[in-house]
Amino acid sequence: MNLYHYYEKGRTPFMTLSDLTNEEAIQLHTKLTTENDIFARRDADGQYMHQRRIVEERAYSMFVRKGGKPQRKAPHYMILAETELVECKAWFLDCAVVKIALNEFDKNTLSFTYGDSFPTFKPIFDEASVYDLFLYDEILEVIAKRGMPPARNENMSWLEPSYIEVQVWSDETISKYR
Repeated sequence: MNLYHYYEKGRTPFMTLSDLTNEEAIQLHTKLTTENDIFARRDADGQYMHQRRIVEERAYSMFVRKGGKPQRKAPHYMILAETELVECKAWFLDCAVVKIALNEFDKNTLSFTYGDSFPTFKPIFDEASVYDLFLYDEILEVIAKRGMPPARNENMSWLEPSYIEVQVWSDETISKYR
């Protein structure tokens, strides 16, 4: 199995707003919005960074409770299995990808969500509606039962899973691909 990280061609892969202070992240996000960056468009209400921090705190807490061994407070994001070009074009103007074999990672530093972590942990949901965060062995069981999520189509809601997101809670392997 491989993990995939999609990013804007011409930028450095695995750069994350979460590594910045709130002020720095908001400034950069504002700059990306003025540059008409596709990924920045989802911040219509100006609450993206606030919500993202809540999502990442919830994921971190759940990962630790399940026995994960995070080495970072916020993850790097990847996708298990290659996503359709539809996703990539929706996220970036000129999409680039880094592909890394799953076995290059310490599996104790990986968590998985069946779909994007934002709708899984988004603050508008109450605690009872959190789908789940899975460890490596658990996601294999989910895939065996449910299969891989279907490829996104234009009729799907953003809440419907169309890929398995991987949260990488370590810089060890990632640093080789920056």
